[in-house]
Amino acid sequence: MNNIYNFKAAFAQADITPDFQVELIGCYREDSKSQGVLHSLYAQVLILEFGGRNYCLIAIDSLGLTTTLSDELRSIVSKQLKTDISCVMLCFSHTHSAPTPLSPVNGERYFHLMCDRIQKCVIEAKKRLKPCKTGWAMTDTEIGENRREGCTMVDNRIGALKIADSATGCPLVVVLRITAHANILMSCNNKISSDYFGVAREKLQDCFLCPVILIQGAAGNIKPAGVEKILGGNIPDLDRISDILLNSAKQLHFNMTEVDNLHMYSKKFDYYSDVPSEEESKQIADDAKKSCGIDGSEWLRECERLRNSGVTKQVQEGKIQFFNLNGGCFCGIPDEIFCEISLEASKQAHAPYLFLNGYTNGCTGYLPHSQEWVKGGYETLYSYLQYYQFHGHVMPFQKDTADRLVKLVLSEWEHMHM
Repeated sequence: MNNIYNFKAAFAQADITPDFQVELIGCYREDSKSQGVLHSLYAQVLILEFGGRNYCLIAIDSLGLTTTLSDELRSIVSKQLKTDISCVMLCFSHTHSAPTPLSPVNGERYFHLMCDRIQKCVIEAKKRLKPCKTGWAMTDTEIGENRREGCTMVDNRIGALKIADSATGCPLVVVLRITAHANILMSCNNKISSDYFGVAREKLQDCFLCPVILIQGAAGNIKPAGVEKILGGNIPDLDRISDILLNSAKQLHFNMTEVDNLHMYSKKFDYYSDVPSEEESKQIADDAKKSCGIDGSEWLRECERLRNSGVTKQVQEGKIQFFNLNGGCFCGIPDEIFCEISLEASKQAHAPYLFLNGYTNGCTGYLPHSQEWVKGGYETLYSYLQYYQFHGHVMPFQKDTADRLVKLVLSEWEHMHM
């Protein structure tokens, strides 16, 4: 089949900044109620049409929604585009200065505002579809550092996808996959902000002469370079990190080709986590209090409730989202995966343009690499005492979870490129 002009694309974006007070979702603020706006929040919509089917990638300035709310938004968009929900992929920037939709402080109101503006953005983008070419590229950047004690592993890769008008060659949009928490603004900031993502997008847009979509990679254990791992940094750090990213992105070189292969779909993946015994849970709560100052009283009661109900293992049905285009693939899960997992997937597949990401179709708990799993600490254990009620399990997923995830991703990659 002649695929020339069979592929079409369109881009649009919407300002999703609330004009009312919200609760900021990041940690370490004495008062989490927003005090104005430092940087606007955006939702960026990329619609792709191929083989008579519509696909949609949406990048959102947000720490991340629950998987339930994410699926609600994806369902709305899929109905608009008359396509399957598995053809809609959400990518969250993970900014720690965005509204929390679960807050009693206008949380539900904000979620509805976000959905409404994204709906309108999808309608706008759908009107702009035009024949396009695409090209992948990759380079390295030094924007991230590992925040785990004694660990230096980072994912320095910038994965880049460029989409350009087939007729004129003018760029339509560039998608950059990067890896570093968007939490420079933490304790020092009470204003709504897209963190370094928004600052970087503006600079990159001037560089590429088109809109730029930034999507977050496997940043569960990666912080912005030179920024304190708990309290964050300051406004000048936004420009510093953005400039590093900009200078790196200037090294990208794209080989533009026609699209002959496009798939977006999800694959089932089950997660398992154990419920600790009474003795184990008390020890974990004591250690969390000493190490991180976390009050585990509610968590202890939930563990006891589960044990009394006869639950010794919690099982959650999850899904891996795949977006495969020609020789490259963005795939992801809602968890905050450690960078080692993504690097391992690409290495084992011998596929430089295979990028396994977190913060996709939701944002839940951390998912460590098996070697980091045994070390414990905040990301791998103590964080569950705070956030178990949001993602539904009281302990981290079992040690082999990351290995099983990589195995499934490799299987799908091989299937897509047979």
